[in-house]
Amino acid sequence: MIATAYPAMLWLVDSPTFRKLLVVELWFSFLYGSYNGAMVVFLTEIMPVEVRTTGFSFAYSLAAALFGGFTPAISTYLIQTTGNRAVPGLWLSFAAVCGLLAALVARAQTEPTVSRQPAAVAV
Repeated sequence: MIATAYPAMLWLVDSPTFRKLLVVELWFSFLYGSYNGAMVVFLTEIMPVEVRTTGFSFAYSLAAALFGGFTPAISTYLIQTTGNRAVPGLWLSFAAVCGLLAALVARAQTEPTVSRQPAAVAV
């Protein structure tokens, strides 16, 4: 996504056709699908078991709200500022860089979980 988002958008806006739109959309869908399946498993595995559901839901929802919620406004601003209709591809590349950095920094939980069973009492 980092390397191809802007060139794909540039190719699309150069002379937009339905065929080009379909090719770019399918390419982006392929890239999204190729990492999204592994992302869900990775995000759940790096969370401690006690907070796995809440942690995954919060992380995924926060990322979707920030990047998904503000993307239309940011894309409109970037297009208006630069005059380049392909510049949302750079925003997509930026989001991909953020995701890559987060994946590289994330660490799996390696500490053994402590059993919460009461100790046996000698009689």
